[in-house]
Amino acid sequence: MKLYYFDLYGRGEAIRLLLTHAKAEWTEQRISFEEWPEVKTSNKGIKFGQLPVLEKDGKFYAQGGAILRYLGGNHGYYPEDVEERFRVDEITDLIASDFSPKIGEAVFGAKTEEEKKDSIGKLVEEHFPKFFGFLEEQLTSNSSQDFLVGDSYTIADFVLLSSYIAHINHPHRKDQVSPLLDSYPTLKAYFAARTADLKDYLDSLPECFL
Repeated sequence: MKLYYFDLYGRGEAIRLLLTHAKAEWTEQRISFEEWPEVKTSNKGIKFGQLPVLEKDGKFYAQGGAILRYLGGNHGYYPEDVEERFRVDEITDLIASDFSPKIGEAVFGAKTEEEKKDSIGKLVEEHFPKFFGFLEEQLTSNSSQDFLVGDSYTIADFVLLSSYIAHINHPHRKDQVSPLLDSYPTLKAYFAARTADLKDYLDSLPECFL
């Protein structure tokens, strides 16, 4: 398998985490923004003109969420039970559609440093506590506090962990918003345990990785 994505976290990181945890055989092509126009037009496998794209056995698979569900089904991270699968999708969509995008808007959407400061302040005061509360409740009500849904890893865990790494506590930037987690002990313990599972991978991330 080969993953095509930009040299950043985004929609590709949850896929990387899943493949790493599954100990799958895979490679990746990290594409710079300078290379992207040429790759986009020269590689016919770049479906819909977007990334990420997964190449497997000569076939190409597009859309980050669809790729995650496909790989999750193949590697045991996507439940067969319809009710449990809904719970996984519910949390995955919450993180991917509501939690993470607001962070990107706050950091990159501000036109001035003052606007950026105000936007980040609102993240810390309002956005993070709101969603940390949702996730704390999800964990405490689950059958196991080690995972978001059920008693083992699902794609929801990889989606949340990808956002945690990028926005909350990057392995090389431990002074971000992680102190806020002190008010959410179950969630804090969850992050500690799950990142310990992937320690070798996280330790290998370059410091400039964004």
